Amino acid sequence: MAQARMPRYMEIAQELRQLLAEARAGDPIPSEADLSTRFGVSRMTARQAVKSLEADGLVYRVPGSGTYGSGREARRTMGILRSFTEDMRGRGISVSSRVIEAAWIQPDPETCAELGLTAGSRAVRVVRVRLGDGVPLALESVALPPRCSFVLDHDLARGSLHRLLEDRGIIPTEAFGTLVAAHANRDDARHLGIPAGSALLVERRRIDDQHGERIEATQTKYVGDKYVFDIHLSRLSGGSDRHPSAAAQRQSRGTAHPDA
Repeated sequence: MAQARMPRYMEIAQELRQLLAEARAGDPIPSEADLSTRFGVSRMTARQAVKSLEADGLVYRVPGSGTYGSGREARRTMGILRSFTEDMRGRGISVSSRVIEAAWIQPDPETCAELGLTAGSRAVRVVRVRLGDGVPLALESVALPPRCSFVLDHDLARGSLHRLLEDRGIIPTEAFGTLVAAHANRDDARHLGIPAGSALLVERRRIDDQHGERIEATQTKYVGDKYVFDIHLSRLSGGSDRHPSAAAQRQSRGTAHPDA
């Protein structure tokens, strides 16, 4: 059976990704009219290609001016549960990890609470340095409940932890967490290849699966000048004096993470 051909807008987006890989932040990309002529497609198809790049945070639009590259910093959109692997590959960046630890642990009370475990239970901890194109971007420490211990049997240096979970029917679905600023300690500096005291963005979060059961408690330390969080906020209808909906409250509390 012949292999299905990639949609035209995806082919265009793929070529633009290669162009953006060498672009600096603020460099313009061809207009939709130029793309339409260059690739022999409709303006709608060209627009769809650009929108797919915009959704991945690779470009941004300036009304009345044009569309521009966002730069090569690692980026993530707040409020969207997408793994580190998905984010990096979506930007044409090669993903790898350096495994520091992958083992059973006796979790502390805070981790037990995050994972919904009883006192005395065991958990799995995976600590990795996450790299994009070989450059250390984040130091990630993940705690998982016993039912996820099968991840220890896999190559965690090259594989996606979330993909391993999904392959077993455990779907990361909703995340809750916080993001704060901090300074790199000596261990952070050694693992990330930065000076001690450098700026970090530290994300703590818990992820639930499709059934609302807790599957992950993670702390991730991002190199401050190499990682960007994109934020999209909407004002609640009726003004600031109204109570937010339950959905809005959930979104304001949680942010999704780069996987695993």
